[in-house]
Amino acid sequence: MCVFDEFNVQRVINCSGKMTYLGSSILSDKVRKAMDEAGTSYVQMEELMDRAGEVIADYCRSEAARVCAGASAGIIISVAAAITGGDERLVEEVPYVSVKRKKIIIACAHQIDFGAPIRQMIALGGGEMVSVGTVNRCYPWHYEKAIDADTAAILYVKSHHAVQTDQVALADVITLAHKHQLPLILDAAAEEDITKYIEMGCDLVIYSGAKALEGPTSGLIAGRKTLIQACRKQSKGVARAMKVGKENIFGLLAAIKQYGSHSSAMQRQIVDAIVEELKSVKGLTVSVAKDHAGREIYRAKLEVDETVCGMNALMLDQQLRNGSPIIYTRNHNANLGILLLDPRPMQLSDTAIVCQRIKEILAVSL
Repeated sequence: MCVFDEFNVQRVINCSGKMTYLGSSILSDKVRKAMDEAGTSYVQMEELMDRAGEVIADYCRSEAARVCAGASAGIIISVAAAITGGDERLVEEVPYVSVKRKKIIIACAHQIDFGAPIRQMIALGGGEMVSVGTVNRCYPWHYEKAIDADTAAILYVKSHHAVQTDQVALADVITLAHKHQLPLILDAAAEEDITKYIEMGCDLVIYSGAKALEGPTSGLIAGRKTLIQACRKQSKGVARAMKVGKENIFGLLAAIKQYGSHSSAMQRQIVDAIVEELKSVKGLTVSVAKDHAGREIYRAKLEVDETVCGMNALMLDQQLRNGSPIIYTRNHNANLGILLLDPRPMQLSDTAIVCQRIKEILAVSL
């Protein structure tokens, strides 16, 4: 009996993406093997953490790196590092640091909720959030006017959750931050390029280990050596509550070693198969859509005509979730009549099941 059956947990066909609430990723044989071996012995955890940081830094082409429990933990630790500088007394004070220099500037459009509000991560790191610009527009002068002697860092977010239009480009914010001798912290949780942002000049870059990297629940912070050293010091403070087990550290290392070996051909094959199978369904307009945040990710886009289908996209999505098997779509724009099917977490065998289920639901509603 498998663990899903033993504990009566339903499996899901994930067409949504590398989502935390769906378990993020399916682990490869190499990652599972590394985690299994890691569970057979004891290690000196600081030695493992330091060695893991060295390995990850090599892959990210950064001065140094640090493993963390996840990207949200990475934000907390990075903010705490920028504020405390690794000072032991201040490390123990986080999040209630007794210094004025704790302002963290962030664009209004980047104040996302990724399952929890990012402002909460800033606060847990001891930061005082300073919002600049508006939801749909931000200019360089918004940042400039907000900077003062109490500013500790600028936090920038690269995410599909963030508003993409009329925002200051990352390169310009990096230049602005460095002009004022401020560190630029980048939340790149689900980004796929693990060297680009370090090369651009970001001081700390935070990635999820369980999304694009397809590792176990984990995260990593890559960046300048002095700041990573300050991140390391947080293990004696707020990061103690976010520690990572040896199994997940070795799993992350295995994942990052094999990263980039996956072909996108299978993903495109899944998308093309979905489009071909559903293009003749009345009331559906099916096409291939590129990721709106600019990543090289292509998904099947379903536009649901309620007047023809007898239901809207929200209703279709709900029926897919309530059915057997449970199917999750990428439903961020369901209120606009659009569902996306993301091939990255899908198996080729899922394609026929998902398409058949959509046809069955719409056939009943007509």
